[in-house]
Amino acid sequence: MKKSFLTGFLLLLAFGLLVYGSKLFLSQVADSPPGIDLVSVDSQSPGREEYSTPAQRGDSLSVGDQFPSQLVFSEVINHDSEELYVSDFEGKYVILQFWATWCSASSGSLPKAQQLQDKYQDQVQFIPVTYESREKVEKKLDFYSSLRSLDLPMIVNERRLSALFPHISLPHLIILDPRGKVVAITGWQDMNEANLEELIATGSAGFRLKSDTSVPFSFEQNLISGNTHLPSKNIRFQSALTGYLPGVPGGLMDDREDGAHIVLVNNPLLKFYRLAYTGRDLANYFGPNRMELEGFEEDELTTRKSGLDYIEWMEEGNRVFSYELIAPPGVDQYQLMREDLRRYFPEIQAEIRIQKRKVWAIVLPEGKSYPQSTAERSYSFNPYEAKLRNYPLLGLVYQLNIYSLQRSPYPLIDLTGIDHPIDLDLKANFSQPEELKKALQEAGLDLELRETEIPVLHLKKLESLTQK
Repeated sequence: MKKSFLTGFLLLLAFGLLVYGSKLFLSQVADSPPGIDLVSVDSQSPGREEYSTPAQRGDSLSVGDQFPSQLVFSEVINHDSEELYVSDFEGKYVILQFWATWCSASSGSLPKAQQLQDKYQDQVQFIPVTYESREKVEKKLDFYSSLRSLDLPMIVNERRLSALFPHISLPHLIILDPRGKVVAITGWQDMNEANLEELIATGSAGFRLKSDTSVPFSFEQNLISGNTHLPSKNIRFQSALTGYLPGVPGGLMDDREDGAHIVLVNNPLLKFYRLAYTGRDLANYFGPNRMELEGFEEDELTTRKSGLDYIEWMEEGNRVFSYELIAPPGVDQYQLMREDLRRYFPEIQAEIRIQKRKVWAIVLPEGKSYPQSTAERSYSFNPYEAKLRNYPLLGLVYQLNIYSLQRSPYPLIDLTGIDHPIDLDLKANFSQPEELKKALQEAGLDLELRETEIPVLHLKKLESLTQK
């Protein structure tokens, strides 16, 4: 079977594989907090080439190099000319800020960049840069109120700069001095007033060097025993655990094409337990609002750190792990994974408890029914539009839980009783329950805040074992 990978925000295609296919492949390429889960990228897409494999450094620039002043950018937004040269801002420190519409961390940094720009407008010029099209960028800017007031000059549909400054994670910042020399390559965590004022006053500052490295790695090879000189090891069962693997992007693969094959790379433990206990139960996704932690220190099982801070957190040890499970057909791979977790981490007790909790419930108004679809099956989803054709409503519920409503204090559940595929069109900011409610009402459904019993994953640290 030809393998299917995913692009940008289209995480729901992963859901399609969960329900109807055999493989889920996710690769973390964004600098978003780990709570954003994972962003997947098509191995053949421009996004993958530009933002995930910065190994081609032959023509790249480093700190101390001169930026090519003759480079012209003809696709720009918020600029008083149809063309932009970095030299247009001669006499200022220029900050090239790589971002993407699908990366919440990088798009969320734009309003903060605007604030810094307004304060240091005579000494500094922020220029956001993305490989994405003008249409996609303008749609993003128009949709979010926090982005509508931006007046920063933006470079769009641009790939040459990614070759000059290869990187994996976003945001990625390049700082040029008033003469066009590269003085810093860093992450957003170090972009603050103190560092900017030191830079303006002295010409240097305490920016940490952000040097994204990429170690060649293929999820299609076995994590531990993969070997290029042997075509196949014919492994039928294997379980292995490692610590942090420097330079390898975090990711997850859940493949059941020929038996079971689960791979997690550089993932916090919380995600191990989430996968093992959620499995493919789409109705009961154990997101943050359906998990309880007892006895753990802050940042022990996961963290909201990002960028360089996240890398330093991983490097502390016993923060992230890599895991591989291979098993023959017919087995419950998630049961095996749960057994592995009990064996590898005996100090952590995991159990599913039934608790009465508030939930957002999608309901079918009394006396209403929803017809079964006869259309050709299809599904599309982005943060503000969903279109289902001959698709189960549970798929949308799952997607909203893992992405749009992941920060909601209340999980989303399906109480419609609809047990057949349907057609459904929704337009709303899905992260806002009131907007989602209005869109569902227009489609003949409703959203209510209710209290009901649901499964909750409880993780407890056993002190008697940790003290040994």
